[in-house]
Amino acid sequence: MSVSPEITRDLLARAVDQSHDGITIADARMKDFPLIYVNAGFERLSGYPADDLLGKSCRFLQGVDTDQPDIAVLREALHQGKNCVVTLRNYRKDGALFWNELSISALRNEQGELTHFVGIQKDVTGRILSEQHLRQSHLDLLNRQRDTQLHTDPLVGLSNRQHFDEQLAHMLQTAQRTHSLLSVLVIDLDQFGRFNARYGRPAGDTCLRMVGERIAKSFSRASDCVARYENDEFAVVSSGDSLEGMQQHASKLRDQIRALNIPHHDSPDGVVTICIGCTSLIPQRDTDATSLLKLADNALQQAKQHGYDYEHIN
Repeated sequence: MSVSPEITRDLLARAVDQSHDGITIADARMKDFPLIYVNAGFERLSGYPADDLLGKSCRFLQGVDTDQPDIAVLREALHQGKNCVVTLRNYRKDGALFWNELSISALRNEQGELTHFVGIQKDVTGRILSEQHLRQSHLDLLNRQRDTQLHTDPLVGLSNRQHFDEQLAHMLQTAQRTHSLLSVLVIDLDQFGRFNARYGRPAGDTCLRMVGERIAKSFSRASDCVARYENDEFAVVSSGDSLEGMQQHASKLRDQIRALNIPHHDSPDGVVTICIGCTSLIPQRDTDATSLLKLADNALQQAKQHGYDYEHIN
């Protein structure tokens, strides 16, 4: 190595000692590679004064946290007398954790014999924590997306049957505890089988999405849950409204669906319409979700039998 005459040993020593990064030299000819030099940067990094560090292996900075994958990488490099870069969890004198990016360089004498290891140590705690935060944020996003997929009907983007059943059970328990009114609605598209036969499945899917979106907008409160329950059947559970209010709400929804003006030439109205069965009651202790859905479905069947577009059963 050529060195400018202006670069003195004293200048080199001061440059190394005043480096922001920790710099250490370990004796590779002795057991456990004890430190024979540490600069001021390493004292600041570790929190230990030089007197507490010299003669010891850097391994003590790991404390009891020895189950780290990079430790095996470092151990193998030291055994082979090779260079390596690892990132380790180390602990300062006060017990505080810091992430140490350690670069090891093997030094050999003129005969090729391994004599020392030089370590450059950087505190990369900020970078590691940022990376961990990004990874956790990504995992949280994936989990939310997974939960959404598990709870969402892929065609119309509303809750699926499983999620609706869970929400209904939860809202039923709340209504039983607070003695409040709970409404369950089952909504069916009129003559939808004929619609699919005439216009085709893609048009039928579009129709379901349009109707589902309108129902969701109509029941958009936090105390509502709207789901595609079966093929052309939607279900709603809603709390907090009065019996008269729910009847008016259902009537308005029917008008809104009719106002979409989705052509349906096999329907007497010439456009897509819906039929609604509803039950509204203050549930008793023995009321269960299955019975509420059955009451709403019975109301729907009665409406169809009598040619109505809405039927309510208490």
